[in-house]
Amino acid sequence: MIRNHFLAAYRNFLKDKFTGFMSLAGHAVGMACCILIWLYISDELNYNKQNVNYERIYRLNWITKIEGKKTVGATVPIVLTTDFRSKTAGVSQMGRMYPRSGEMKTGNEGAAAAGAINAFQEQNVFFADQSILDIFTIKFLSGTPAGALDKPGKAVITDEMALKYFGTINAVGKTLLYENKLPLLISGVVKKITEQSDVHFDFLISFDSLYLVEKKETGDFMRTDWTLDACYTYVLLANPQAAAATGRSLNQLLRADGTARNRLLNGLEVQPLKNMHLYSSNVDGNQSKSSITYVYLFAAAALLILVIANINFINLSVSRAVRRTMEIGMRKVLGAGKKHLVVQVISENILINLAALVVAFLLSIVALPVLNQLTQKQLAWSTLLTVSNLLIIVFFFIVVSIIAGLYPALFLSRFKPAEALKGKMGNTGKKQVIRKALLTFQFVVSMILIIGAIMIYRQIDYLQNKPLGFKKNQVIVIPIFGSGGNELSSNVDAPLRQRIILLEQRLPAYNRIKGVTAASLMPGAGFVRGLVIPEGFTENNNIFVPWISVDYNFLDVLHMPLVAGRTFSKATGTDHLRAFIINESAVRAFGWKSPEAAIGKKIIRGDAVNGKRGEIIGVIKDFNFNPLDLPMEPMIMDINVPRFSQLAVSIAPDHVNETIGVIRQNWNEIFPERVFEFNFLDKQIDSLYTSQENLSRIVEYFSVIAMILCCSGLFSLAAFLSQQRTREIAIRKILGASIPNILVLLSADFLRIILVAFAIAAPLAIVILYQWLHNFAYHVDITVWIFPLTLFGVALIAFFIVSMQSLKAALLSPVENLRNE
Repeated sequence: MIRNHFLAAYRNFLKDKFTGFMSLAGHAVGMACCILIWLYISDELNYNKQNVNYERIYRLNWITKIEGKKTVGATVPIVLTTDFRSKTAGVSQMGRMYPRSGEMKTGNEGAAAAGAINAFQEQNVFFADQSILDIFTIKFLSGTPAGALDKPGKAVITDEMALKYFGTINAVGKTLLYENKLPLLISGVVKKITEQSDVHFDFLISFDSLYLVEKKETGDFMRTDWTLDACYTYVLLANPQAAAATGRSLNQLLRADGTARNRLLNGLEVQPLKNMHLYSSNVDGNQSKSSITYVYLFAAAALLILVIANINFINLSVSRAVRRTMEIGMRKVLGAGKKHLVVQVISENILINLAALVVAFLLSIVALPVLNQLTQKQLAWSTLLTVSNLLIIVFFFIVVSIIAGLYPALFLSRFKPAEALKGKMGNTGKKQVIRKALLTFQFVVSMILIIGAIMIYRQIDYLQNKPLGFKKNQVIVIPIFGSGGNELSSNVDAPLRQRIILLEQRLPAYNRIKGVTAASLMPGAGFVRGLVIPEGFTENNNIFVPWISVDYNFLDVLHMPLVAGRTFSKATGTDHLRAFIINESAVRAFGWKSPEAAIGKKIIRGDAVNGKRGEIIGVIKDFNFNPLDLPMEPMIMDINVPRFSQLAVSIAPDHVNETIGVIRQNWNEIFPERVFEFNFLDKQIDSLYTSQENLSRIVEYFSVIAMILCCSGLFSLAAFLSQQRTREIAIRKILGASIPNILVLLSADFLRIILVAFAIAAPLAIVILYQWLHNFAYHVDITVWIFPLTLFGVALIAFFIVSMQSLKAALLSPVENLRNE
């Protein structure tokens, strides 16, 4: 019996290949989208689960409250953890990881012996406690975890780094030179941690080695200062249920040992490892910027695409039923019951869905690289081939097949034999209402996605092209201490300053280099906040503002205009000691009447006792030093050479590669101990909006898929209605109706559907976009022209598709149509 059902299904498919192919293709696209989105969601939900102690690992977060604003950071002061375990009950292990990128070099072995480059600027370098190897599940390939990080000068590296530097994973006992200062003895080689982890490293160096790399005064500052919250700290709790009690103990410890400012402004919380990936995107310094919101959005997108595909499938199935009325009537006359017909139709749908599932798997393999690019992941299609995933897919497939086939099956099984043998379907008014409602829903979703795609594109374009108040194009940024350098550890002393000056003097001799300057950080990279005491305020006001140290010519090279006062000048001889420049927002924040009134005001950068005292010599026009999703803030500039960490080189737009070659050559001559690295400032700033740009492309893809499926559903319904109205069309033609009259007549119903869909979609799109746009401090407005453009575009596409079917019906001979009736 089952074999007969499937054989009949196959024959019916061959009878109407075009409609069957459209059903198969539409369902395959919907399933492929669901498969890809399931890959993404499954990956997101399984982060950090490779750790055996997954449920017991927590991270200490640092809370700061200033002027009513609460910020949460993923790192805490080192001083907090000095006697942490002895003072906090319920903690089995505590481990610190202090990030400090740096240059690594090999000796005369491995890669160096083969004549390859053996010096690299490495980013994923952490100074770590021995206990980190116990808290996290880390697999050793060479060496043992016992004592691997118990003494200064020891290091654990990943197999990837071992191959990179030594050409083998058997690297235990070999040495690396870190930052041209610290020899590291490799005590272990571990398997690189999977991508599904928020704790990544390439190098773990014993924690006490940190104080051998830093200068003594810097090391002492790091050990004792409560404002330097730069160390990731993880705890392994004996009982996860005691996490809240541990948090209370931590805050008691902070109140007992911290400073008065800590007690006023700071707090601590323990965050479970299982929440770090999807619930911490707003935590400063958190490795993951993923959010559970995106998981929900992807799941909703998958559901909508699947619903649209199923609606499309239902409409196409009903369209095929028009051509099978006589077959159904004959089956009923020969004794086929309603149950038999339902099973027959569902069997046909299962056959088509089975073929669609195979095609969907093939499509998902082809489209997976695009998904990886959009999500910045390395998802592998093979991860679907687990028993649990395959069972989910099979269950999902059966449910979808039954749901998608149930309405067409009931539709066909209710035909009356007498009418069906005449090719009639009885009263189908109610059925048409259902199909039109389903089609309307499809168009609502499509229009929302199209409007959203246009608005998101406009917002991203605005972010990338908005004037920021400084020159960002044709500016090369060179990190003095290597990319990812730590500002505290990057200290420009007198000899290094002389070398920087030499580079600044040499490069402009090349006619395509317009200027060279230095700063602690460049716009768009975020800034260190420092305590300031403006005239008229006290230290107890706790005013913290972004602070950037710049070279004398910084404003000129980056084209930052002054609105009052003057820029820094070497001629005064004292600007590096007591001169400050602020922005317009700082003038307003400090309550001064105008930029001119701010000139000459006294200000202290730092505390009242040890801070740098001086006066304001200039006010610059506000420029966007933060990403544009953040509002403008007060900012202060000074000249503080030891803080310089980056160079900015302004170049001409032509012969860029040749210019970079000149810069590289001079760099290698003046800084032979440092790997030459560079980035373009505009690319650096544009990268801040990568996630929004990817969101834009995802919405574009979804809108295209939804529109294609809508058009397919529209095609099927147009075919159905044209078939139903053949007699009416024939009579109208006999009475003198022209082909254009008939096209307008048949298109009117569909244009009404589109107008209804637009009336629903437009306000929904406005609400959704309003909420999204207000996540940005700077954003475009929702413009009116997008809505009629969307309506016109969708209506034009729909008219074209409907006209194809209507024209086919209109061109038929009226005599032939009436004879068939």
